[in-house]
Amino acid sequence: MGFKSTILVVEDIARSRMLYEDILKCKVEADFGLYNVGFEGGLALYRKSFFTELIHQIDNASKTHNVVIYFEFKDIYSLRDRIVADGFELLHDIKEQPWGQSVLRFYDYDQHIVEVGEDMETTLVNMYRSGMSAAAIAVKTGYPEDHIKTLLGV
Repeated sequence: MGFKSTILVVEDIARSRMLYEDILKCKVEADFGLYNVGFEGGLALYRKSFFTELIHQIDNASKTHNVVIYFEFKDIYSLRDRIVADGFELLHDIKEQPWGQSVLRFYDYDQHIVEVGEDMETTLVNMYRSGMSAAAIAVKTGYPEDHIKTLLGV
């Protein structure tokens, strides 16, 4: 067996759970109350005080910009509005990546970076609708042209 999960150490399970479950739509797989919660796909949250007990250290200092949790959504513009309305700090607003995907990055309650990209299928379709050929989309995105043609039905 290999990789199983990514664990984020957070101050407040309930508050962090609101972000990951309610806003980012992660589905709970295992709920251990105030100590930790596991989501489908391998993301888990551990309460900082619980984790500190597990590793027998008084302080496990936070280090920022060393972990990025990635999500995709069809409509990141509506999600962005919710993130801003809920007071999360943006690392940057929505911007286009070199491969054409729109991406937003913000900090969660514990200063982990959350990256939200537009679903790549949506990106590919939007590129085609804007007049790009399947060949041009393949060059820009790195996706195989056959995959793009199958997705677009062309």
